[in-house]
Amino acid sequence: MTKNKNLNELGNEYEAAAAIVKTRLDEKKEELKSLKNRTCSLEAYNLKREIKSLYIEYRQAVEIAGYLKGYYEPHIGKREIFAY
Repeated sequence: MTKNKNLNELGNEYEAAAAIVKTRLDEKKEELKSLKNRTCSLEAYNLKREIKSLYIEYRQAVEIAGYLKGYYEPHIGKREIFAY
């Protein structure tokens, strides 16, 4: 049987996931820097595409974590414009 989690616990899980994605993102950036031909090779193109996807995933996880952790705190209308 699974335990129901509160929003703060879910926010913590999203923060942990964001940290994992950030680590992977940093690894891919270093991998791109180490390429000899990082401007016009297929490998560089694929790495840049993956970096972009990882960055989007990272930003979403950070935003969702903040949203969940601050859900019950007074807000200034941000909750109404948040959409996923």
